[in-house]
Amino acid sequence: MPSCRSSGALTTDKQVFTGKCKLISIHVCNDGGAPFTCKVFDGTDNTGKEVARFVLQPDSTMEFDMHGVLMSEGIFYEETTNNGTVFVNFA
Repeated sequence: MPSCRSSGALTTDKQVFTGKCKLISIHVCNDGGAPFTCKVFDGTDNTGKEVARFVLQPDSTMEFDMHGVLMSEGIFYEETTNNGTVFVNFA
């Protein structure tokens, strides 16, 4: 099995990685009482190419297999509702 790196727990906007990499999976948990929205971009900020968007209902957790999507500029994580925790795995 190939190995990958983790962003660790993300609870606010963050540049996860800069440069070329593969996006392996995204684990999303809604910790709050309202819908949770977050986005992942190929780039160094939220103006790069959006590759994933998640909207989860309260008290739900999901894992998304991104099948090694090639990221050419990096991984930028944006949280728009501030009530969730996300882990981004990449190689």
